[in-house]
Amino acid sequence: MTPTRVRHVLTRKRAVLRDSITVVRHTVRALRHSRLLLGTVGGTIALTAVALLAWRQFSPDGTSASRSIAHSVVVGVRFLAVISMQFLVATWLFATFLGDTPPRFRQLLNSLARRLPEFAVCAALLAWCEHASDATTSSAIARMAVSFGFNYVLSYAIPAAAVYDTGIVHAFRGAYRALRSTFGADILAWSGVWIVNGAISLVGAIPDALDIYQPGADGSRYSLAGRLFNWLVLMPTGVAAQAIGAAFVTVIFFALERNTAPAHFPKGAVETVSGLHLDD
Repeated sequence: MTPTRVRHVLTRKRAVLRDSITVVRHTVRALRHSRLLLGTVGGTIALTAVALLAWRQFSPDGTSASRSIAHSVVVGVRFLAVISMQFLVATWLFATFLGDTPPRFRQLLNSLARRLPEFAVCAALLAWCEHASDATTSSAIARMAVSFGFNYVLSYAIPAAAVYDTGIVHAFRGAYRALRSTFGADILAWSGVWIVNGAISLVGAIPDALDIYQPGADGSRYSLAGRLFNWLVLMPTGVAAQAIGAAFVTVIFFALERNTAPAHFPKGAVETVSGLHLDD
C-alpha cells in the first residue's frame, strides 16, 4: 500500500471515528435533557444497588449450592433491571424522534409490563451463562460464548421490541433485519460505543491499580473502599453505558425505518453509523 493510500485510509477511518462519537454525544444529550430518562437510569442503579445489598445481608449461610442459586437470582434481577431500562429508553426516544408526544411514565410501565415475562426469560438465560463464568470446563467456555453472542443480539432486539411494539421473538427478527440492512456500515462506525465501554473498562481497572480490592477486615471479599468504588462508581457508569448503547441503537432503527436522521442529529454522522443513504 502506497503512502498516499495509507494517508487516505487513515483519514477516512478518523472521519468514521469522529462521526460515531458525534452520534454518541447527541444520544447522551438526548438522555440528559429528559428527566424521565434520567430518573429511569437512576432507578435502575438504585434497584441494582438494593439487590446487591440484599444479597450481602440475606445471602444464605448454608451450602455453596444454595449460595450459588441465590447469587444467580440476584444476577438475574440485575440483568432484568438493565433490560427493562433499555426498553424504556428506546420506547421514549423513538416516540420523541417521531415528533409524537412522549409517552407518560404510566404508559411506559404498561408497555414494559407486557414484555416483562419475556425479558425475565432473557435475564435468566444471561444469569445462567454468568453462573458458569468461573468454571474452567469446555461447557463454561461455551456458555460464555453464548452469553457474548446473546448480549450482542439483545443490544438490537430490546430496542427493536420498543420500536416495533412487539414480543421478543419478533424483536429478534427485527434485529436480524437491522443487522442485514446496516451491514454496509464501516466496522469502526460502532467505535463510539466501544470508546464508552472502553472508558468503563479503564475505570474498572482503577481499583486494581490502586490496590483497593483487598479482603475486608470483617472477612468480606473486598475492603470497604473496594465495595464503595463498586457501588458508587462502577455500577452507575456501567448502567449509564447500557442506556447510551440502547439510545445509540434506537437512532439506527429510526434511520432504518424513516430513512432520515432524528431531529438535531447530523445526517452525515447517522449515515456513517447506519451504513444507509438517508433523505434530506
